[in-house]
Amino acid sequence: MQFVKERLGSWIQAAIILVVGILCIVAGAFLSGSTIEILSSANDTLDAISLVLGIVMIVVGSLSLILACVTALLAKKGFAAVAIPGAAVLAIGISLVVAKYAATLIGLLLIVIPYLMICIGAVVLIDAIFNLVMALKAKAVAKALPGFVVGLIVAAAAIVLGALCVGDDPVIKFNVQLIVFGIVVCLAAVFQFLTTLVKLPDVIVIAKQDK
Repeated sequence: MQFVKERLGSWIQAAIILVVGILCIVAGAFLSGSTIEILSSANDTLDAISLVLGIVMIVVGSLSLILACVTALLAKKGFAAVAIPGAAVLAIGISLVVAKYAATLIGLLLIVIPYLMICIGAVVLIDAIFNLVMALKAKAVAKALPGFVVGLIVAAAAIVLGALCVGDDPVIKFNVQLIVFGIVVCLAAVFQFLTTLVKLPDVIVIAKQDK
């Protein structure tokens, strides 16, 4: 039970992230067009997605609450700290079923993500340049060059993709943005879940003392 108690919060987060990713993929598959306004013409689809997402979150939240109660009874301790995440998930699920605001969530994602990619790409680019300058001063360019190249590629990809997704009529259409983002989010959820089951190798730093 200690194993479950320690990882319950991470499992709930992974489940939520996975559901959001699936939501984006489904929405992108059903929607077509190049403007955010296309969301308003797909109310039935988005309402269905809201219901599916809400029901899944209600089930996940309810199960986590039950599991928290069982864990508390076996451990003979309070269950509030473990049950609060489940209660939050349950509340969000109920609100999605009642208010059906998946369209709002999707619209916000479509607006924010391109700018987020551009800003993150710019930060990665500046960081890569800064590290290269420090390496030049330390005369260790050979060691820093691979990291600079990787950072440059990641930054360029993020900035270019973000720029292609910006505007009322972007080059990369909104439904494609949703599908790609949904796939990335699903992979992130799976990775988060796997990290709770498999211990990642520790990084060992060996300090060499100068003689």
